[in-house]
Amino acid sequence: MKNLEKTLRSIFTNPKYIFRLTIQGLMVGVFAGLMVCLYRFLLYGSENILRNYLSIINGNLFYIILFFIALVIMGLLVDWLTKWEVDSAGSGIPQVYAEVKGHMEANWIKVLFSKIVSGVLTALGGLSLGPEGPSVQIGGMAGKGVAKLFKGSKNDELRLILVGSAVGITAAFNAPLAGVLFVFEEINHGFDKNLVFIALVSAISSDFISKLIFGQSTALTFPIPNIPLEYYWLLIILGILIGIFGYLYNIGMVMSSDLVNKLKIPSSIKFVLVFVVSGVVALSIPEISDGGHFMLDMLDVAIPSFGVLVLLLVLKYLFSMFSFSSGAPGGIFLPILVLGAYIGAAFGSVIVPIFGFEHDLIYKFIVISMAGFFAATIRSPITGVVLIAEMCGSTESLIAMIIVSLLAYIVPTILGNEPIYESLYDRLLLKKNKDFIKKPSKHILSEYVVPLDCNYINFKIKDIPFPKNAIVVSVIRNGKYVIPTEDFNLLYGDQIHILSDVNDYPFVREEIENLFKSA
Repeated sequence: MKNLEKTLRSIFTNPKYIFRLTIQGLMVGVFAGLMVCLYRFLLYGSENILRNYLSIINGNLFYIILFFIALVIMGLLVDWLTKWEVDSAGSGIPQVYAEVKGHMEANWIKVLFSKIVSGVLTALGGLSLGPEGPSVQIGGMAGKGVAKLFKGSKNDELRLILVGSAVGITAAFNAPLAGVLFVFEEINHGFDKNLVFIALVSAISSDFISKLIFGQSTALTFPIPNIPLEYYWLLIILGILIGIFGYLYNIGMVMSSDLVNKLKIPSSIKFVLVFVVSGVVALSIPEISDGGHFMLDMLDVAIPSFGVLVLLLVLKYLFSMFSFSSGAPGGIFLPILVLGAYIGAAFGSVIVPIFGFEHDLIYKFIVISMAGFFAATIRSPITGVVLIAEMCGSTESLIAMIIVSLLAYIVPTILGNEPIYESLYDRLLLKKNKDFIKKPSKHILSEYVVPLDCNYINFKIKDIPFPKNAIVVSVIRNGKYVIPTEDFNLLYGDQIHILSDVNDYPFVREEIENLFKSA
């Protein structure tokens, strides 16, 4: 009861409440920013160590044997770490999503340690996994740590996990706006004014830290000439092609993960096998090792031939699928962007000579395709467009990226394909529900915003089929708090505060989110 009173009191003393959350958001920005920057720094160092070691092996049998012994040890260490903290396995984004929805309760300290260490090991081993998914989870767990420090309400904790997740994208890409948008478009699936403000504070502070450590240069330095307007119809073809490739990507990633799970291979053997195969790939086709920074750098130096582009594209996809299906800690964010870049490069290398465009226009197709493939697979087109714009430091390709992203979003959606992170989230829940332990009864206050297409606008609260184990305790309308009666009519944009038991929260949230969806 004391926690309930504390939560309600925080609502009705709004200015002080917002100020406190702002301070917490600033702390999350600093703490999560430092954690993600540490992770990013260690990954860059690990990738450089691997590349340097591969360059000195030169067919030396002794060095090769040492290399594979190290890979076996790293595989065993990753196996131990993911058993010690099971929530550190995989991408990290579905885990954050599950935590925010109330289906998980991760130990933030163990996740931070395990995710960072195991992520460094996968980078040293050359697995085709990116740093961004783990960065989102690292940021989210850092946010949870700040919430635990302040001993706030459960709602404050969930909000700071979301804020920390925004920091993960921000510090990984030097892209604060994309970080904030990603949280709303992909994880929270709703608009909360308080969360927007706090997330921006946190993202900006973490971006400052990231730029202090890694510099202010943009991630992509490609020349980006303009496509003649009379040839914009080419973007329609590109968008449809990327949508089809995104559909195939999602199907392949999910099917490979399901196949590995069905094989029931002992995790120790599985991780050792993955690391050994990764070593073979590093020795034979080093271009496709690691998350993909090397492949992007290749494009910056020179555009390979069409045949080489297609070969690297196919091999990178297969190796990414193999690496991710193992469940090793690492993300698919960067590999997705790399695959998108190579789709654009292959498309451009065909189109440019046919229509007599300048050669540098290939880079325009590369940038556009990165945003498009992001939209086709993750199904977050706004985040993808803003992310690539921030990575390029330019908005010159904005309209072209939007056109391609919308088409790339529509195609797999029409084909009935789920966004990749939703598919992974569903599979995580199936696994987690087997180990679900009922928590001691506590109250949790959650917030929801009435969307424009809600079927219950202008309905009285008593006529809306809210879950029986949930109570509407307050509504924010036009910045003012209202204690609603059962005859209170809901309007578009209302922020609703709903009280439920912590054990019922995951199911209450799911029911209410479905309730507010359009028919």
